[in-house]
Formats: sequence, structure tokens, C-alpha cells
Amino acid sequence: MTATPSEAEGSLAGRQLDALRTTYPAWDIHFRVDAPGAARWTAVLLRPVSARLSAQGVRQRIGCSDAITLASALAHQSALLHNNRANG
Repeated sequence: MTATPSEAEGSLAGRQLDALRTTYPAWDIHFRVDAPGAARWTAVLLRPVSARLSAQGVRQRIGCSDAITLASALAHQSALLHNNRANG
């Protein structure tokens, strides 16, 4: 975590960051505050994305404004990756 808007929000963001990193270890997940009220959550897949995976909707990088939205996007990406393995 690079910065926090307030101690209470920072504590929550820290817990959310820990939960996301634990739940999605295949992703490099970060939280950053560029300005007050301008938080950015990012996740980068730690494996290459082939053309086939990309065509199926798998993304190398995801950016969201909050942890809940990022968690939802990562759950979707994980399902796509899992389905690829099951069908591959």
C-alpha cells in the first residue's frame, strides 16, 4: 500500500489488500491513493496471457476504483482461467 486517505480507511484498505492477495495468489495486487478520494486498485496476472486466453477474455492487468469491484473482476478472471484448464 503506497498511501492511505485516513487511518481508518487505511486500516480497512490494508485488510482488503491482505484478503485479496491471500485469495488470489496468482495476481500481483496493489492499492494506491493518487489524491484524496482517488484510490486505485490494480492486479497483474503473474503468468503470461496467450492469444487464446486473451480471446477468451482473460486480462493481464485489471484496474478498479475499489476493492469490492476488483474482487469481483478477479473472481471472473479466475473462473475464465479455471474453465480454460478444464476445457484445455
